[in-house]
Amino acid sequence: MTTSLVLIATALLLATAALAVARAGHKRIHDIVYGACLALMTAILVIALAALLTGSGSALVLPLGLPWIGARFRIDALAAFFLALLGAGGAFASLYGQGYGRHEAAPERVLPFYPLFLAGMTLVLLADDAFTFLLAWEVMSLASWALVLTQHRVADNRRAGYVYLAMASAGTVALLLAFGLLAGATGAYGFAEIRDATPAPLTATLVLLLALFGAGSKAGLVPLHVWLPLAHPAAPSHVSALMSGVMTKV
Repeated sequence: MTTSLVLIATALLLATAALAVARAGHKRIHDIVYGACLALMTAILVIALAALLTGSGSALVLPLGLPWIGARFRIDALAAFFLALLGAGGAFASLYGQGYGRHEAAPERVLPFYPLFLAGMTLVLLADDAFTFLLAWEVMSLASWALVLTQHRVADNRRAGYVYLAMASAGTVALLLAFGLLAGATGAYGFAEIRDATPAPLTATLVLLLALFGAGSKAGLVPLHVWLPLAHPAAPSHVSALMSGVMTKV
């Protein structure tokens, strides 16, 4: 039930992103988008805290993704902790965005991608199989890249966007290879099957190195941090706070 509730909130975030595109010229769309994000991220925070306090978790498989496994989602104690962090960070960023966004030079470039960014991070935390995880990872990466390029007419911002996209793409390829090696050893893409498997020592070493590069490029681990000082000043303030306070931890 807990997983279903968070997925419903995530679906509403995606609907908010679509609404921001469909009603881009509406005079109240700014308040609607940030208000919806504030309410939905607060709801995710409450659900995650309830799961932490009660020790409850749940899993769900939807008929999406790869046909033989579907799209698997799960909330356990670790996922609930990071969902609470995301919910709190997203709620405060959305609250700040309500005022900050009114002074943005091009708010129509931010509004569709902001709820998409939040949805991508939420799905990364919920994912329980490699395919779903990588899909959510790409949504998170591309949405944040679009937000970094909000003021794309500034040369430094364009450079930041190119560097960030290059690092994010390299990280995704590394994670894809890591999951491919694990799937080849186990014959399954689900995290439960991957956890139970014992790959060969060489395979395990390669997976570790690829995972460190893939996740480390997003977390900004030295020397993979080259995008950080470029991208954060380029992004809107509330997005930069989410990138440094939440995304790099996810």
